[in-house]
Amino acid sequence: MTDQHFAIIAPCYNEGSVAVRFVEELEQVLARQPHRFTVVMVDDASPDDTLHLLLAHTSSAPNVKLRCLSLGYNMGHQEAIYQGLQFASTLDAGRFIVMDSDGEDDPGAIVELAGISEASIAFVARGRRSEPVGFRIGYQVYRLVFRLLAGRSIPFGNYCMIDRRVLSAVLDRSFTHYAAFLSRQRVATRVIVRDRRPRIDGTSKMSFRGLSVHAFRALIEYSEEVLSTFLRGLIGLAIVLLLSLMAIVGIKLFTPWAIPGWASLLSVSLFNGMLLCLGFFTTGLLLVNTAQRRERAGRHLYTVHPDGSA
Repeated sequence: MTDQHFAIIAPCYNEGSVAVRFVEELEQVLARQPHRFTVVMVDDASPDDTLHLLLAHTSSAPNVKLRCLSLGYNMGHQEAIYQGLQFASTLDAGRFIVMDSDGEDDPGAIVELAGISEASIAFVARGRRSEPVGFRIGYQVYRLVFRLLAGRSIPFGNYCMIDRRVLSAVLDRSFTHYAAFLSRQRVATRVIVRDRRPRIDGTSKMSFRGLSVHAFRALIEYSEEVLSTFLRGLIGLAIVLLLSLMAIVGIKLFTPWAIPGWASLLSVSLFNGMLLCLGFFTTGLLLVNTAQRRERAGRHLYTVHPDGSA
């Protein structure tokens, strides 16, 4: 066994026995690896028996240690990741892997991730997906809108591995969307591809609302790029508006088609509406981004549960 130590962070909420089955499958994969692993399960204040079942679990792999954290109240998936990374930073691990605990992220990818040493960030891009057709269509729409507004595509989710240098940036600045935040880091990266598997219990928890929130959080990380896109759009609209005004003046002065008052009213209404839409959207993104980072960065909001006790 080598002296390499990996920390695996997996948030969970109301997963019950699914979380235990996830840990068991993870241990089966990790037991065959020549490394040490600490699996950090972050219970996001689940009202069911998720935490109790995890604490009752006994690891079957000698090179795997299970640590359970709980949050005082439901903070959401991204905050649970952040708190898990906060705790993992206190370990002697050199690499940190974040993955979902519902079984959709293939644990077999860890074997390939563990062999990557030249990149500070290794993303696990999503290949084929197992969700219903409606969700897959919605996800593709989200990716298209994100590419149009932010100028790039993010084909990966939370499943990735980072080193301590990137971890320091994560903990210092915090994030609203983990994958989007990491995609902005100017470090060496590597991308591997794995198909998304069905949830362990077969029922996806991602709703349209959840996907929408997920999309907005990603856009918040790219708020500067979104602002730049809207400013370019504003310049384009201003040019179109100027040409339209010139056409309206020409129609009013040189043709009998003009109706008194309609031209100025329409022009002013369009221009004001354009400015309001731009101002509310971009200001909202920037303010939420600032508020999120100021509120969370550096805060320890988790409880560490000793092995074998609740």
